[in-house]
Amino acid sequence: MGQVPCSGCCTFFTPRNKAQNFCSEPGCQRIRKTLWQKQKLATDSEYKEGQRLAQKKWLQNNPGYWKNYRRRNPEKTDRNRSLQKIRNMKHRQDQTVYKLSKTIGIAKMDARKPIGHTLSGQYWLVPEVAKMDAVKIFITAIPGRYP
Repeated sequence: MGQVPCSGCCTFFTPRNKAQNFCSEPGCQRIRKTLWQKQKLATDSEYKEGQRLAQKKWLQNNPGYWKNYRRRNPEKTDRNRSLQKIRNMKHRQDQTVYKLSKTIGIAKMDARKPIGHTLSGQYWLVPEVAKMDAVKIFITAIPGRYP
């Protein structure tokens, strides 16, 4: 069997069997285990329940861990607070968009009211509802009014 690229670090290695996708480096093995665990949690309810119980037991045996962690790592605490504010804003915005979409529809193409100035120029089209990447668009105004 020839060498194949590692799915974690992209270096070539000789696998021990056809199913091996990760090399033996500790970082790559950590990635492999994380992916396996995510898949297992998503598909195996017994495993998920066991993990939940193990976390609960660990937390009972280590009271005050998170309070001490936050006290020892204020920069991480501040970062988490900032990110949580963003998540909360996004959630509120998603709720507002969802409510509006039920009343006026999501893709109403003729909703824009005519404005006095021209829109010629370069813009970034950033979607708020659909999942897609931002796109750079160029708009050129055509003089006159067309039905």
